[in-house]
Amino acid sequence: MPQEPAVLIDHVSHAFGDQQVLQGVSLRIEQGEIVGLIGPNGAGKSTLLRSMVGIIRPDQGSVRVCGTDAVRDSLAARRHIGYAPSETALYHQMTSEQLLAFAIAFHPHADHALGLSLLDKLGVPRTKRLGKLSHGMKRKIVLAQAIASGGPVIVLDEPTEALDPEARRMVESELRKQAESGRSVLFSSHDLTSVERLCHRAAFLRRGAIVRAGAAAELAAEAGRLLHLEFRSPLNREQLPQRGDWRWQGQATRWSLQHNDAVESVLAVIAELPIDGIRDGGGSLEEVFDALYGGDRT
Repeated sequence: MPQEPAVLIDHVSHAFGDQQVLQGVSLRIEQGEIVGLIGPNGAGKSTLLRSMVGIIRPDQGSVRVCGTDAVRDSLAARRHIGYAPSETALYHQMTSEQLLAFAIAFHPHADHALGLSLLDKLGVPRTKRLGKLSHGMKRKIVLAQAIASGGPVIVLDEPTEALDPEARRMVESELRKQAESGRSVLFSSHDLTSVERLCHRAAFLRRGAIVRAGAAAELAAEAGRLLHLEFRSPLNREQLPQRGDWRWQGQATRWSLQHNDAVESVLAVIAELPIDGIRDGGGSLEEVFDALYGGDRT
């Protein structure tokens, strides 16, 4: 009998007034899997995460977390989730230790000792009031409580934002450990290097729809079939050779070519162009991002 997914998002759509933010998004996350949600600002990443924890009620579609309908019974679904929002609007009169205890008290499998350990590892003073802490310190507290909640699903909105490199590595290590124990992790991020290091799968969101998803390593490998070219004189798209599924992105003297052919055959076709420089894409999620979003990256 197949294992029930930790998260099942099925054709979720949502609009704020006339602005369509999510358009039929479907995503399945297995138990013990780490999935990265990627996209430029305004792509719908935060809205999708908020629909999982009951902050936003989708206009259409369904969200199930550990078998619980997160739209009809958001409170029950929320008990399965350790959530770290991107905002750090916390109770400033509380200390970090008090906030941790308060936040995880609503979760049946919370691990207070783990939370305190994470605060210590991240260098967060336990007894200092939150109002006197930096944005980066507050981010660490929010992450610590999400992990310490004990929920089988961890949902993080931009978890590495404002973290120093050492803290980022520590958080990544802890998330790997949690996934190995069977917990599932879904996080949005602009830090494509962290996504590439950490995630089993990645999903690219653009204008409210998933435009690409798959194993992170395979997506990165596909980016190796991307060439960056600089020409001695400006060219328009009509002057560039077209073959099957070739995709050109760029303008004037700088263009990128995404292809699925042997590099040797591509070079033979473009040899007559006024090439001043050429660089292989090298295979990274950064290259996938650039190929998918082109000029609308923010």
